[in-house]
Amino acid sequence: MSEFDSFADAYTTGLREILEGGSAVPSVRDPHSKASDFGQKDRPYQELIAHSFRVRDPRSSLAISPALPVNLPYCFGLLAWSLDGRNDVDTPAHYRRGAHEYSDDQHTLSGAFGHRLITSSGNQIGAVVERIRQDPAHRRTFALVLEPEDNFRQSREYPCAVGVQMFLRDDRLSWITVMRAQQALTVLPYDGFLFMLMHQWAAALLGVEPGPYIHQSGTFHFYDNEIELARSVADGPITAGSLPALPDTPEQAQAAVRELVDTERGVREAVAAGDTAALDRFAATKAESDFADVARACLTTFAYRKLGDSTTTVDSPAAAAEVRDLITAL
Repeated sequence: MSEFDSFADAYTTGLREILEGGSAVPSVRDPHSKASDFGQKDRPYQELIAHSFRVRDPRSSLAISPALPVNLPYCFGLLAWSLDGRNDVDTPAHYRRGAHEYSDDQHTLSGAFGHRLITSSGNQIGAVVERIRQDPAHRRTFALVLEPEDNFRQSREYPCAVGVQMFLRDDRLSWITVMRAQQALTVLPYDGFLFMLMHQWAAALLGVEPGPYIHQSGTFHFYDNEIELARSVADGPITAGSLPALPDTPEQAQAAVRELVDTERGVREAVAAGDTAALDRFAATKAESDFADVARACLTTFAYRKLGDSTTTVDSPAAAAEVRDLITAL
């Protein structure tokens, strides 16, 4: 398995491996699958089977490319939505067009990773963390996303993630994400961000340092019409970006996550109501944790853009220069 210092290095290397050694596969035909544009298009693709990578420092969770700019508000919105265990479609749709096309009922996304891991059948992440706390050598530490019923439903929702596993070794928490399918160009930056931040959160709940992050994909792929973009990302400049670490005690980490969740919901609801006064209050009030404060700056700046204000940019002194540049460019 290839090992990298940052997610950015893992990302670009994976793209190059597909470009140089991927196999051509004809289009999926299933009308329930985005891989066929829900039965509307031919979408042949290039893939690697059983692709894996390891990132030494999961705090280096952003790959910043001028050829394919990362949607940082979507990263934070997806993280808040997932850590809160929700499956409403309106939250991701606030940040990214097209979310509703994955929903069977136009209201929910039952395959949402956080919903499956935290709320649909009980808090699996919490249960695994507690099992490790009681018995640090434990191996019964797999939290499931995919369910047997997914193989029998005719649905647009079939989660790309199978599940996650954690191991406490040498006082550091390793995390493995298992994907049945990973779109390697446009989706991996968001899946990687989400699961690396969940990794850090779980480590903080145990009061330990995060160890290596491991990402395993049954099929690792991008589409033929994305080949030139993939080459531009792989060959062009790319910057490894990091966020402030989550607080390293369980209580403080939970408080930071609560700040993130509350800020995301409050800012999004202010946009829906056209309430600029509420946005101004969020913009003027620093969050308690540096991590949540960077999220506040990003989410409020994006909210101003949603309401037609292209000039107001909210700053957070805790943001690294490359992250501040992403926020300014919204």
